[in-house]
Amino acid sequence: MSESLTKPNEINVSAKFAQTAAVFVLTSIISLLLLSKAVPRAWEDHFEIGQNLRSTGILTVDGVPSILRPPGFPGFVAASLWIGDVISAPKGAASQRSAERDIRIVTYSQGILLGAMAAVLFFWASLRSGSVVAASLAIAATLNPYSLAIADVATYHLLFVVLTIFSTLGLFLLRDSSRLSGLSAAGAGLLWGLTSLVKPVAFIILIFVAPLMLIRWPLRSAIKSTMLIGIGMILIVGPYVGRNYLITGQPFVTAQGGFGFWGSTVERMGPQESFLAWQPIWWKDGMPIFSRVTGSPEYSNAVFNAYVLPLSAEFGKETRQNRQNIVAAPQIYFYNVLRNFVSFNLDTMSFWNKFLIAHNKRLVEVLSEIWVISMMLLSAAGVIWGCARNDDDAMTVIAVYMCIVVAHSISFATELYTISKFPLILLGFALSVIRLENTTRYGMLARAIVCSMAGLALSISVLAA
Repeated sequence: MSESLTKPNEINVSAKFAQTAAVFVLTSIISLLLLSKAVPRAWEDHFEIGQNLRSTGILTVDGVPSILRPPGFPGFVAASLWIGDVISAPKGAASQRSAERDIRIVTYSQGILLGAMAAVLFFWASLRSGSVVAASLAIAATLNPYSLAIADVATYHLLFVVLTIFSTLGLFLLRDSSRLSGLSAAGAGLLWGLTSLVKPVAFIILIFVAPLMLIRWPLRSAIKSTMLIGIGMILIVGPYVGRNYLITGQPFVTAQGGFGFWGSTVERMGPQESFLAWQPIWWKDGMPIFSRVTGSPEYSNAVFNAYVLPLSAEFGKETRQNRQNIVAAPQIYFYNVLRNFVSFNLDTMSFWNKFLIAHNKRLVEVLSEIWVISMMLLSAAGVIWGCARNDDDAMTVIAVYMCIVVAHSISFATELYTISKFPLILLGFALSVIRLENTTRYGMLARAIVCSMAGLALSISVLAA
């Protein structure tokens, strides 16, 4: 049997909800204050697609249906802008939106999203630990420089982090049940479906979850739970796949597969490189293919989106047939995959430090590195400790973590994407301090650790702002 981390509730339900609401309000206000001092930014075309969705009701890039980018973050952008317009209508016609105003609205919405993540983490942790540990976990997870840095960029990374945490907590709830709950399994599937529409790497989660079901329940129950999770995901992802089929005649979630695998098969990663240098490879080997298929001598996101299916097919063909690629030289691809896997695990996500820092640059960089390395070590310790005690939640964190790392290692893996492992680091750290607090004679140590990490995280963010 799994060892339980829960302890008797010290407060009644109404007080717990009041505390959760207070955590949401407090972390949202602090997040917004810190983000107001930073310079918001957007990159790629996820934000632009969201603007178009708000203005026209359709996912488009330059008037052409968007099929390259998944719809999750553009949907978040459109919803944020709709709320922003209700509160304060933009000046001028809707078709002449201010990019600066819209980016600021989205980053502020992401600040509130951090508050929602803090509230959910607090409520979950408070069911298993004291209020001090739960509140400190919420602060450490949301007001650290990494969470605030990705909140300051109008792209999908923060939404993916938050939904991955929510979806993994959904698996916690499912696996904590003494008997299989169909509603819990379907609910977990719905959450993972939403996560997959933000970043499709989550779409393969069932490959990693199914073994957990086989460990936790008898065969029939395990098959039932896996099917219900799959049905929940299909209910969310299915309509978007159907939309793509109606537009292109092909059912898919994302049309980026051919590019991801191709980039890792062209040449062996250099001995001093942590990740494959994607841009040099693209301009040297990818751009000629792009020009041949599209007829355009110059790259643009609009042209890429318009020709994404023939481009993906051509790059997939190159991957299969080119003498330098998988068929003739598989050692290149598998060497790169192994290097990606190791680098993805070891990377400290320092790429994101520069986006929030306005002051005390060197000090903030050093303190951020110390904080995140400590979090990674404590998280690993918590997961290993939990697995040694046959804890279901720790095994779930490992399964989800492996899903994220493996999905990136076999396709796109750069320092930009290692932030995708951050939600599992946060949950592993939470499991570590919760188990420590519930261990005789170590409650004070657990509270000291989590309060120190929360205090350091907030202090770094204040120094950077």
